[in-house]
Amino acid sequence: MEKLDLHKISHENAKIIVEDFIISNYTKLPIEIITGNSLVMQNIVKIIAEKHQLRIVPSHPNNLGSYIINNVL
Repeated sequence: MEKLDLHKISHENAKIIVEDFIISNYTKLPIEIITGNSLVMQNIVKIIAEKHQLRIVPSHPNNLGSYIINNVL
């Protein structure tokens, strides 16, 4: 599974990086995006995933800093 770690990435750059990562790995879904504890970063990932009509779920119920994105809505 392809992974993207957004630690040390600015929110503005994250918008571009996440979009590019999703598009370039669309045929390899599921993918994982690590946001850390930043609610802003988590919202960026959620908004972009929903824009592409992708399902986003935490990688683990106790870890809200990492998300699995899949094409099953």
